[in-house]
Amino acid sequence: MTLIQIIDTFTFYGADVILLAWLTNVTVYLLKISVLKKMQKKLLTFVPFITGTVLYAAYAAVRNLSFTYIFANYTQILEHGLSVGAVSTLLYVIYEQFVRQDKSLTAREGVIKALIAGFVPTDKQERTAKLIAEAVAKDVTGSGAERAAEILFNNSGEDVTEKEIALLSKLIIEALSGLHE
Repeated sequence: MTLIQIIDTFTFYGADVILLAWLTNVTVYLLKISVLKKMQKKLLTFVPFITGTVLYAAYAAVRNLSFTYIFANYTQILEHGLSVGAVSTLLYVIYEQFVRQDKSLTAREGVIKALIAGFVPTDKQERTAKLIAEAVAKDVTGSGAERAAEILFNNSGEDVTEKEIALLSKLIIEALSGLHE
């Protein structure tokens, strides 16, 4: 798409799409920390698009004072709903890349957080990374590795096996041994 096409898209859809995209981000965040806590990250990719479509459908029904409007104009609803999801995703990426600063983690903790991302729920990752970094800093080879595995076991998702935890703790130790701060 050229820059002109992108600008045309926003002017065609209007401010309602941007406002609904913001509302979609808030809704998706609330769903992630409550109902969708254990959902795979790959599937979470589609949640803003589905939520955006549902919110746009509700908005269109209220704006036109007709629930049947949704069914009569379903292609327009889907098109605008997917646009809400796309803008929502764009706003989220801009926030993550340019606005949000994760200064609370050291380099070690950042590496650990990246390694445990698929095994520990999102809301527990930062705290778990800090606990593991602290345990490993005290003793890298002996009880530090065992303590890291124990911390992972206590904070990992239900579908993570003990074998995966053991392998992940070894991977963390290896990654940290090559890290020079």
